[in-house]
Amino acid sequence: MSGKLRIKTKGIEIEWEGDVEFLKSEVPELIGSIIAAIGSALPEELEESGGDTIDLNGGTASSPFTTAQAASTLKARTANDLLKAALLKVQLSDGIEPVSRTQIHDEMKLAPRVYKRAMQGNLTKVIDKLMDQGEINEPSPGNYVLSDSTYEQLAQRIKS
Repeated sequence: MSGKLRIKTKGIEIEWEGDVEFLKSEVPELIGSIIAAIGSALPEELEESGGDTIDLNGGTASSPFTTAQAASTLKARTANDLLKAALLKVQLSDGIEPVSRTQIHDEMKLAPRVYKRAMQGNLTKVIDKLMDQGEINEPSPGNYVLSDSTYEQLAQRIKS
């Protein structure tokens, strides 16, 4: 399984893609070395922005998070829960909205502790149910976003 990581700070941008085990074992030390090398003070523009801060399982503030982390934090157990976690990850961490059905399914697969192959076949039913419940919206055909109230509720749970 592969993973992706992108870090932008103090005018430096680092992108990495590779084995998840390397990400778990080696990247935290690498990030610590980078922070030590560039210093720990935030630039003034970031301090003043008051942007979203997220702390998942000891992560640093303002760090991106994965769908697996969101699913774990939100205690996702069903396809409905996992779809909402995947949408939240893409919208909040990646800053992308709306999200295509294919992107949602691809994100769901990145939470292997929750994802089951049957979820692909039931995706239409899950999307329809969440739309009927007002938890997601379809701003354009085949593209979805969390409803405002669902987004706020899940983002609050992620941040706490």
